[in-house]
This record gives sequence, C-alpha cells and structure tokens, in this order.
Amino acid sequence: MATMAVRAPTGGAVAATPQRRTLLMVLCAIAVVAVSVDAGVEAALGGNKLLLIVPIGGFVGIGLVALGLVNFENFVLFTIALRSSLDITKPSSGNTGAAGVSAGASSSALDPAGALAILFLLMAFFWFLTRHREGRKSPPASIHRVALVIFCIAGFVSVLDSSDILFSFVSATKVAAVMAMLAVLEVMLVDQAAIRRMIGAIYLSAVVPVGYTMVLVVTHHSQFTSGGFARFEGTFAQPNPFAIYLTMLIVMGVAIFPHLTRRNKILMTALLLCSLVALYSTFTRSAWLAAAVAVLMVAFMGRRRLLIGGLVAAAALSLVLVPTIVQRFADLGQSSSPNGYATNSLVWRFDYWDQVLPLAAKDPITGIGLGMSSFETVQAKEPHNDPLRAYVETGLVGLLAYFLLLISMGMVARHAMRFTKRRRGTYERSIAVGFACCVMAFVVLSLVSNVITQVVVLWYYVAFAAAAYAVTRYRENAVLLGLPPPPEEDDAVSLA
Repeated sequence: MATMAVRAPTGGAVAATPQRRTLLMVLCAIAVVAVSVDAGVEAALGGNKLLLIVPIGGFVGIGLVALGLVNFENFVLFTIALRSSLDITKPSSGNTGAAGVSAGASSSALDPAGALAILFLLMAFFWFLTRHREGRKSPPASIHRVALVIFCIAGFVSVLDSSDILFSFVSATKVAAVMAMLAVLEVMLVDQAAIRRMIGAIYLSAVVPVGYTMVLVVTHHSQFTSGGFARFEGTFAQPNPFAIYLTMLIVMGVAIFPHLTRRNKILMTALLLCSLVALYSTFTRSAWLAAAVAVLMVAFMGRRRLLIGGLVAAAALSLVLVPTIVQRFADLGQSSSPNGYATNSLVWRFDYWDQVLPLAAKDPITGIGLGMSSFETVQAKEPHNDPLRAYVETGLVGLLAYFLLLISMGMVARHAMRFTKRRRGTYERSIAVGFACCVMAFVVLSLVSNVITQVVVLWYYVAFAAAAYAVTRYRENAVLLGLPPPPEEDDAVSLA
C-alpha cells in the first residue's frame, strides 16, 4: 500500500492524476453536503440525526478508506479540511451547559469525529508499516512528538482506574489520533510545497464552521445563551473550543499573510474578517485576549509596524463602537451574588477547581481516568484548567507528561525561531513566528480552558507544530530522500 505521492527529482511532488483529483473533489462535495444537511436538521428541526449520520457517515468512511489507499497525502489533507465540521454531527450535539458530558461511550461509538480518529489511526499505522517494509527513511521524531506520545500513554494508563473504562479508552484513542497526525505530518512535510498544501487544507477547514456562524449571526439565530449573551459555536460542540480554533487560525493567518499571492490575500482577508466576527460572537474572553496578544506579538516579532498601529487603532475603536465587549468584562469586578453564587465565570472557575481537586485522592499516581472529572462532580462540567485536569484525570504521571508537552512546544518554537533568525521576511520565518505565537496563546488558554482534551483543537495545533518543525529540516530531508538541495528563495504561498 504505497500511498505517498512519488517525488520528482526536483523535489516537488508529482501532480495527482485527474482521477485522484476527481475522487477528492467528490468526497469534499459529499462531506460538505452531509454537514450542511445535518446543520439544517439541527437548526430547523432538532430531530434525530442518526438517520442522516449513519448512512452518510458510512458512505464517506468507505470513500476515505479508498482515498487513503490511492493517495495517503490527499487522505490526510482531506481529514484536516473535514475535521472542524464534524462535531455538529454528534447525536448529542448542542450546548446544554454541561461541558464535556455526553451520554458516555455509547454516544462516542456513534460519533463521526471518533470514527474518523479511529480510521486515521488505522490508516496511519498501515502507512508507517508500508514505509518500513519498503525501507523508506523518515525524519527523526521531534521532542514535541515524543512528549505527546508520553502524554498519550499516560491517558491510556489512566483508563485502568476509570469508572467508565470504555469512555476513557475512547477519549485516550482520540488523543492518540492527534499523536498519529503529528507523526504523519512530521514525515510528510519534507519541503515548502508540502507545507503549502497542508496550510491550504487548514484554512479550507474554516469555510464551513465560519460560514455557518456568519449565516446564524446574520439571521440572529443564536446557538447558546450564557450570562445574558447570545453565543455562537459554529460546527463545534462548545463556544470555547471554537474560539481557540479561531485564535490559532487568525494568528497564523496574520503571520503568513505577506507571503500569499494577490488572489489568496483577498481570500485570506475575507476569511480572517469573518473569523474575527465569529471569534467575537463566541463571547469567550480568554480567547479574545489570547488572540489580541498573540497577533500583537506576531507584529512585534515580524517587525511589522503598520500592523501594530492597526491593532492599536482597532482595539480603541472596538471598545467604543462595540459596547458589548466592555459589558462582557464588566462582571469580573463582582465576586458573588447575595445568594452566594459566582457572578462571573472566573470566580466560578476558582470555586469549581476546589471541587475538582479532591477527586485526585482516588488515585494520585495514574488519575481517575481521562474525561472522568466531568462525571464525578455535581455540576458535571470540565475543570477549565489543563494542569488541574491532567493531575486529576491522569495523575502525577500525566501531570509530568503535560508539563513536558508544554516544554517541548517551547523547544520546537525556539528552534524554529533560531533557525530562521537570518531569514527574516521569508515564508519559513513567518511559519516560525506564527507557531511561536500560537504556543503563547495555547499556554495562556490552557490555564483557563479545556485545551489538551479538545481533540478538534489539537488536530490543527499539531499541524502548525509539524510545519514549524519542517522548516528547520529542508536540507536534511533532501539528503534523506536523495533529492537536490532546496532553493533558498521564498516564493509566494498558495492556498490552492
């Protein structure tokens, strides 16, 4: 099953045949139609979606297997483009306020996102097995991949003491799929052309969730109400992961913008503006702040003075022209109501952390099981703090793995920044800057949100991480594959 495209002597991938392009386009069309129909059922009827999910999901799944056998690279790009739109197809999708709580493992078995994770794991396994049997050489694993493997192992170990072994196992399997995605992309992204294709797939993934949100915003059909604010979550299960996803796309989009072709600059401008509206509509304060700070750091690190001035002006105007932004932060000055209840989400987090922390006493070494903190508290919500969640659900083993994961993120970002230090103004430098700023946002959001178990968010984060790792290995990869050294010039990146 040799599924990776054969490379031409010039270092570029051989163009896909018309039949393969046709297959990919048909699959994309089917997936978009399926998600659109499902979204329509959810918004208009609120009916049983299993009648749509099972037959369409099975048909798309067969098509994905066929695509993976024919061209594994296109399979990977398609899954990247598709993953952001899948959560709305969950049988129990819709925000009920119980973040992270579902019907259990039984619902996960009918979850298209979970099915895609398992399918990707299997396809990646056979791809690596085929490469090994054919004697192909692969780039060495990054420290980031090693740390993610360790965290994944900690998740599987935590299953042993879980009160719902199947649910925790499914949760750990989804994290394993993220690890597999990072491993595949670190091998696949051997040159700038491969990075370009992957970046294009990532931003293609935003079309459905952002477009769907814009339609709902225009028609005033809110998906979730909290604290008196109408919030939107696109095709995601909650506003928070949608906001984190948008934050990363906005940060990297701003970073690579100067290197786009004129046509793609227009497309990216429209996508970024719509993404900003969608991010605002999530009313997720932490993501607002993280996005603003990260984009400002992109401007500073990229030495883009015009962008800095634009950001300052935009921030000042938004506070005047969009009063709901100030209103969203206004309740932070109040600690509790006369009845003793928390009046804002920050105070609620502190109170809830006091309830979650004692759960670790059950097994402080390996934890209570991945995903179980939501089921062990009265409020039945996720901890909204990744270090705490790692400790409670995966024990000291998982907590150490989590900190190792954060350290490895910083190491990859630092290496990419140092490697491209003398290549300012290049596409590779912008990838390094964008990823470094995504890491900053990731760490900040990880302290007040649920990031490490939001597989849909990690799916795209590790893609950016693989790109940052790849820009430091062009020459090594060329030697490894027996190809001529890559050119040094920086060409405009295309989203096509």
